[in-house]
Amino acid sequence: MQQLSRPRAARLAAALATGALSLSLASCGTGGDGTGGAGDDDTLSVVTRWSSGNTAAAAQKRAFAAFTKKTGIKIEATDGLENVDDQVENAVAAGKSPDLVIVNLYDKTLGWKDAGVTVPVDKYVKEWGLADRIKPAALDEWRVGSTHGGEAQGLPYSGFSWPVWYNTDLLKKAGVREIPRTTDELLAAAEKLRAKGIGPLAAGGNDWTGQKLFYQFAQSFTEPAAMRKVMKEGGYCAAPSVMKGIELFTKLRDGGVFVDDAAGLTADSMYASYFAGKTAMMSAGSWAYTEAAASRTGVEKHTELGGLPLPEGAVFDKPTAFQGFTGVGFMITKHGAESGRIDKVRKLVTSFYAHDTIGDFVKDASILPPTTGDFSASATDPLLKKSLDLDAKVDYATVPDVFIGSASDRIVKVLTAAYGSSSPHEICSGLDTATKG
Repeated sequence: MQQLSRPRAARLAAALATGALSLSLASCGTGGDGTGGAGDDDTLSVVTRWSSGNTAAAAQKRAFAAFTKKTGIKIEATDGLENVDDQVENAVAAGKSPDLVIVNLYDKTLGWKDAGVTVPVDKYVKEWGLADRIKPAALDEWRVGSTHGGEAQGLPYSGFSWPVWYNTDLLKKAGVREIPRTTDELLAAAEKLRAKGIGPLAAGGNDWTGQKLFYQFAQSFTEPAAMRKVMKEGGYCAAPSVMKGIELFTKLRDGGVFVDDAAGLTADSMYASYFAGKTAMMSAGSWAYTEAAASRTGVEKHTELGGLPLPEGAVFDKPTAFQGFTGVGFMITKHGAESGRIDKVRKLVTSFYAHDTIGDFVKDASILPPTTGDFSASATDPLLKKSLDLDAKVDYATVPDVFIGSASDRIVKVLTAAYGSSSPHEICSGLDTATKG
C-alpha cells in the first residue's frame, strides 16, 4: 500500500476521534445539520490548493461563481496552506471539517482514506456519470497503490507534464549547439556555461523540486518495478543499480552540473533564476508554463522542452521526463459524504468536469486534462503547445510521490545534504532510514 504507515494512520484516526489536534481552519463553521462539520444548507466548504496567486486560481474563481449562479449554493473557500494536510486534519479533529478538499495526492493525503478523513469515491465515479469521461489511467493513479484494482481515493483533475527546460539562447552563448542528450554531454555543457558565467542546471535542493530531480537520476539504471519497490520499502544501499544511479548523481554534482549552492535553493528561487536568464536549464512542471509568460522576460520564446540526459547503460531509450495525474484533484471528506451534503458535493464536482470548464483550466494553468476530448483550442500558452510533442522525445520515469508517501519530508532533508557534499553511501543510508521512519 502506497499510503501512510499503518501506525501513523492509526494515530491520526485516534486523534481525529478524540479531537486531540488543534484547529487551524478557522473559517469553517459548525454545519447546519448539527454534525459539527463546516457549511450550512446552502453552503459548501472547500479547502483548495489553488490558493490566491496560483495560476489556476482565476479559473477556479470563475468555476465557483458559475456554480453558485446556477445552483444558488455558496462556496466557502479557504486557501490551502503549504501544510494543507495538517490544516485539514486539524479542522476535521476540531469538528470543523470541510466538505471537499482540492489537493495533491501526496505525502499525508495518501493516508486520509484509512484515517477516516476522506472517503473512497469509486461509487461516485459511476453514479455521477464520470466513468466514461475520466481517463482510466488518470483514475488509476488515484487508486490505492496506483493500481487498477485499488480503491479510488479521489478524483483526478490537474494532470501534468514535467520536462527539462533548456534556454537555447544561453546554450548558444556558451557554445553548446545541441540540447544535451547524454550525461557526458551535460557535463561538457555545464563546463562551457560556467566559463561564460551562466548557471547550468537549477534545482531546488532544499525542497520537492530537488527531490524529484534526484530521483530521475537515481532510477537511470533500475527497472520501474524494482525502483518502485525501493521507493516504497527502502533498500537503496542494497540495490546495485540504484547505487549506480546515486553515484551518477554525485558525479554530476561534483562535476558542476548543478548551480552553486543548490542545497539551499527552493522552487521559487529555481524559477526566478531561470526566468531571469541566469541559469540555462531546470526541471519544472507544466504548472509553470504560464508563470514563464507572466514573468515578462520572454524566456518562453527561447525555451526548448525535452528530457533529462541519460548515462550510458541506462534502462531508458530516450531522455526522461515525468508525467502524471497526481496533481490537484478532489477528495471528499467524511462530512461531505453525509446524506445531507453529498448531492451538493456532486453538483460542484461534476460542474468542474464540464468541457468548457476544463478548457478554462487548460488555458489558464496549462493542466493536462484528466478527461477525453479535444482541448487543443484551449492550449494557447506557447510552452504548453511545445509540450504536446513530448511523447515522441522522452521516456517517462516513475514519479516518486505515491511510493515514498509520508517519508517525503524526511527524504527531502536527506537530499538537501546530498546536493551539498554527502557521499553515495551517506545518501543511500539516509534514504533507507528516512523510508523506515
